Amino acid sequence: MRAGQKLIANDGKEVMLFPLSYMYISQGENESFSHAGILAIDFLGWGENGRINRCPYYAPCKCKLVYQQTSAYYNIWESVDKVHTPMGLTYVSFWVQHDNTLPYSVGTVLEQGDLLGRTGDAGYATGDHLHFNTADSKYDGQVQMPPDNNWELKNSQHVYDICYVNDTVLVNDYNYNWQTYSGGITPSKYNKSKFPWVLYARKLRDKRY
Repeated sequence: MRAGQKLIANDGKEVMLFPLSYMYISQGENESFSHAGILAIDFLGWGENGRINRCPYYAPCKCKLVYQQTSAYYNIWESVDKVHTPMGLTYVSFWVQHDNTLPYSVGTVLEQGDLLGRTGDAGYATGDHLHFNTADSKYDGQVQMPPDNNWELKNSQHVYDICYVNDTVLVNDYNYNWQTYSGGITPSKYNKSKFPWVLYARKLRDKRY
């Protein structure tokens, strides 16, 4: 998705979107090391000219910050209302990690398309990226998973079963089953013809909170 983007289905419910404008996976789900046994995916910040550190990502739906762990630099958000996902209409929650600033406090509500955070290397990270984990319910806690007792959200689902990838450029997508949503309306300032993304992305690269 892009800055300020919104997508509303014909029933008035939002469509859950993937939060980055470019997709470059650096570690897939259920891999070794920190992802063993869990459905989280790591994404690099990426743009037209390659990797971007401190890359902005956006609220995939109207969401509320419900849990924050400052020592590990992660936030957990949940959708305010049910949203359309590839699995159907449901509440969702999602875990984002490694932003160096944690600019929001628990209770913050953001609109779809607002700046949610930036990729980073804070906490337990080997480089700048976004750690992203999704679930098909409101936040219901966390659970440790075998074989290495890594943490994920309860009710976790594949990211590609929760987020549509409308207006995301797929660079390295691991051939997962990513889907786009057909239909709906875009009642937002986002406009492809008036705001070329390439120019806007260059401005965002040096922008700070």
